Amino acid sequence: MPASHMPMIERVARSLAEALGSEDWRSLAPAARAAVAAMREPTPEMLEAALPDLPDWGYLPDDWRAMIDHAVAEPVFPTLHRG
Repeated sequence: MPASHMPMIERVARSLAEALGSEDWRSLAPAARAAVAAMREPTPEMLEAALPDLPDWGYLPDDWRAMIDHAVAEPVFPTLHRG
């Protein structure tokens, strides 16, 4: 399956496994979920990178949180998904 079609948590878990020299990405799914959840609040620098030189970021912070919330809630496989 192309990475663009994988749930974000699976993509992060696979990246963690690769960085750790492991093939067992499934055991890293909880850590991947926690890592993605930790990104829920965008930093001002992230917002500025998306909309440089604008005095107001509008709905971008809310949109970002909605995307992160979706990724965190998305099931990877039923036995590890905790919502």
